[in-house]
Amino acid sequence: MWWKWPLLAILCASIALCTDCPNRASNGYCVVENITEPYNPAIFPPDERLVWIRNSTIPVFNRSLFTPLAHAENLMIHRLQIEQLELAGCDKLDILFASYNAIDRVSADEGLPLRQLHLYQNRLTDVSALRALTEIEQLYLHENLLESLRLDTFAPMRQLKILTLQRNRLRTIATGTGNKPLVMPRLEQLFLQFNQLPHLDTGLWRMERLRVLDVSHNQLAYLLTFLEELPALRTLGLHHNPWHCGWLFGMLERLGARELDTDADGLIGIDEEASCPGLRLEDRLCCSENATSPDPVLLLVSRTGIVDELQQQVRGAKRRVETLEEAQRKQSHQFGELAGRLAAIERLCTERSNDTP
Repeated sequence: MWWKWPLLAILCASIALCTDCPNRASNGYCVVENITEPYNPAIFPPDERLVWIRNSTIPVFNRSLFTPLAHAENLMIHRLQIEQLELAGCDKLDILFASYNAIDRVSADEGLPLRQLHLYQNRLTDVSALRALTEIEQLYLHENLLESLRLDTFAPMRQLKILTLQRNRLRTIATGTGNKPLVMPRLEQLFLQFNQLPHLDTGLWRMERLRVLDVSHNQLAYLLTFLEELPALRTLGLHHNPWHCGWLFGMLERLGARELDTDADGLIGIDEEASCPGLRLEDRLCCSENATSPDPVLLLVSRTGIVDELQQQVRGAKRRVETLEEAQRKQSHQFGELAGRLAAIERLCTERSNDTP
């Protein structure tokens, strides 16, 4: 039997070699390199929680690659020339870094636990499929090719705190369809700078925790907002836009009344002398008297949406009041019946006490 012990030791060592990571980076990630088709599941470390795939070319990253990484919670797949990303079979994945690729198509299964998704530096023109990621907290989409966007794409993401959309090609941002308010209860930071937005209507935004909003480096002449929609706002990036002077003067007054961050280091920023052909307000922001005036039709549409919402709230309040009044009437009737019964019982008791010799 003694001769079986060396064999057993060799077998145990082989098992350890299979399960242990052969190449671990200084940051703790298990590094997997030189992956080529056809993909062999055996080359992936099945029990590793931190995995970094590098020095490979993987045009399509989908379930066939996520499944062998069943225990991965933090996965880095930077610079793999990925063109299509299918988020499926990654039921334990918490953080995914998939930036610096060529991703132009993305899809996602519902119910995934992803909290952070890094998709910056790709070629995305449509991100509507990401609405399935309802648990996401941080979503990084900057430096893509987005030209238009509907913000209600992100409405199902009730935990979303950070959304980066800067350095795309955005020309239009719609709140959604109709006059329905956009509710994003946990969003704290929204970055829209370095796009091509000619106008932005925040009238139906309901982002009660939004602290930072950066709309600098766009083509904005005015914002369709009264700031009341963003009660927690503390820092607002406005610089490098062709603002209408009348609108900007009023906005700066309201910013002062709200005590928003307007110091030199704040996001409100400074327009350089060379880039300011018009007037300069507060020695910082550039504006033009010939800039596009707020469109009265757009203002009417925006304010109509707010009025519609308030009217719905009033109608809902009226219904609740009517329900309470009806309940009170029923209770009053029941109390009246009960009082009548108690009076009858009291009379009966009095009569019997009088009849008693």
